[in-house]
Amino acid sequence: MSLKLFNSLTREKEEFKPLEEGKVKFYSCGQTIYDDLHVGNARAYIFWDTLRRYLEFKGHNVRHVQNITDVGHLTDDGDQGEDKVEKRANKLGIEPMELVEDQIERYFEDTKAVNVERQDIVPRATGHIHEMIEYVKKIIENGYGYEIDGNVYFDVEKFAEDYPYGEMANKDLEQLKEEAQARVEHDDRKRNQYDFALWINADESHLMKWSSPWSEGYPGWHLECSVMSQKYLGDEFDIHAGGKDHIFPHHPNERAQCFAATGKGQANYWLHNEFITVEGEKMSKSKGNFYTVRNLIEEGYSGDAIRMYVISSHYRSETDFSKDGLEQAEKELSAIRSTVQKIRKSDGNDLDLNESPEDIRDGFESYMDNDLHTARAKQFLMEKVRLLSSALSGGDSVKDEYADVLVELFGVLGVNMESDVSKTESEMADTLVELRERFRENEDWETSDYIRDRLSELGFEIEDREDGAVWYR
Repeated sequence: MSLKLFNSLTREKEEFKPLEEGKVKFYSCGQTIYDDLHVGNARAYIFWDTLRRYLEFKGHNVRHVQNITDVGHLTDDGDQGEDKVEKRANKLGIEPMELVEDQIERYFEDTKAVNVERQDIVPRATGHIHEMIEYVKKIIENGYGYEIDGNVYFDVEKFAEDYPYGEMANKDLEQLKEEAQARVEHDDRKRNQYDFALWINADESHLMKWSSPWSEGYPGWHLECSVMSQKYLGDEFDIHAGGKDHIFPHHPNERAQCFAATGKGQANYWLHNEFITVEGEKMSKSKGNFYTVRNLIEEGYSGDAIRMYVISSHYRSETDFSKDGLEQAEKELSAIRSTVQKIRKSDGNDLDLNESPEDIRDGFESYMDNDLHTARAKQFLMEKVRLLSSALSGGDSVKDEYADVLVELFGVLGVNMESDVSKTESEMADTLVELRERFRENEDWETSDYIRDRLSELGFEIEDREDGAVWYR
């Protein structure tokens, strides 16, 4: 079986073939680090983490790079507006880098809570200003950039004479010209309004700025990912991923800069996730209609449930957020973990499901190979959980291999299915179940029922068997 991914560049589902057999170079656009992680942001990072896990499951050695944007991302995409980090820092009355340091720490706490593994390299934009300046010099030297009043712009029309520009968004220059007139504020310094900034001359009030041959200023947002991706993965690599809103203008601009500076267009496969909506509108900080991962966990939802909820839809399908969905995910987690524990505590005789653990693994892989279809893969696994649970309820016992494959495959989806019972809790449950058995032997049903009810309140289920009682979380 071979993995197929929908390539936004060609708008087709293509068989994935890495440039180097057995190795995958993977770049995903990361967080602009000015506020807490909301579920819409987390959806992207969860899916790209799942892709990495699945590639590793398939036997690839993956190098995953994901940036942190801590300068240059403005409040609109037309090279105008305020820097998002500075704007937020000013509102809080603190230095921009003070905000950034705090938010980076919170970001990693939040991504860890939803089981996103830390990427191999997490470069910060402010740590690569020198490389960005040198990159802009190359673009100018190659004839694709021009400087006016300390600002450097990318000449889209000149570039389009030599390379494809709007193919990812399926737009030609005439369309871009019309859209730019409606989308961005007019800038007399640009040769064409669809040109975009490589370097911006900062005004006196702007705090984050650096010396360059053109001005005291800061890099354009699009420039950052071009420089950091090619620095750590080479001029050509395998996968570049981001949100649907990056299909234009961010990723076409990134790609154009790379061609202009190096003659290479970054990645072979471009992947984009759809948004989470709230009552039909995109979840976003600017609209204020967002739920942060941190707040949801404080409300009592688990990180595993958030992850389970996210993977229950395909990464290219839009999904509307609901707490009912999170509660359903919590119930699914409980059912799966209970089934895994019951298999572990059964006597291990083989149950004939007409499917071996290897068959289950193959079925899971067939869905994941179809453009990382986590929703169908999860649904497939849930069907096996229901079959196993039904068999166990009927008194059958199951080999540990079935528990092992469930834990393994849900682990590929990034959801932990092993029991979350601590050693102390386990010892407590063992002691109380043993006490309950003694009261039952003495026919003290009232006390035995009392112990059972108290354990139930703590989340433990008791199952009475011929050979004695066992507990499950």
